Amino acid sequence: MPQDPRKRQKALMKKRSKQKAASPHKSHQQASLSLSSQSILRRARAFPLYECWISATWQKDDPGLVEIVLARQQPDGAICFGSYLVDKFCLGLKNTFARVGFSRTRYHDEVPGKIFHEIESVPCPVELAHQMIYASIEYAAQFGFTPEKDYALTQYLLAPRGELEEPYDLTFGSHGKPFFIAGPYDNATLIVKQLEKTAGPGNYHYFMPIGDF
Repeated sequence: MPQDPRKRQKALMKKRSKQKAASPHKSHQQASLSLSSQSILRRARAFPLYECWISATWQKDDPGLVEIVLARQQPDGAICFGSYLVDKFCLGLKNTFARVGFSRTRYHDEVPGKIFHEIESVPCPVELAHQMIYASIEYAAQFGFTPEKDYALTQYLLAPRGELEEPYDLTFGSHGKPFFIAGPYDNATLIVKQLEKTAGPGNYHYFMPIGDF
């Protein structure tokens, strides 16, 4: 029997949160917050694109999460990259982080394979990555949700909105309504209250384990 997509979404979000907190970056968390690292990221839009990957299931609604990794080459030849987890159903850019100063060998050994661990990925046109991220943020904003806080830095790996074409037919929500699937680190009560206020009663769906609400 196929696995419940809601359980898959929760499991993926839990794994994604652990990735951000630990592997492959645990020993570099403090460095990632340094002024020098922030300075590199703030200039990243001027760096040439190195590569971009996206979840192979980005066109499907199972489990509603889309992972994107976008990497650029720094002037010194090192690689900086951003990771973006998009919730197509409700919250938009749900999780994101960036790192700088990876050698090509280290980047290929530690980054794409671990971020997409057990998730098939495919090469991603840069236009698709930008449109997916920006459009998801725009969709979530209708309901009062803003990007995850680290977007303050990871936005600089992206071209400004409007600079690239947006040729893809992307849809958000589920059956025309926002659908919140509670992850292990979500403030589910607060999110549902927000949907009740902004989407309105009966204009959204949600799922969470019994006892969480």
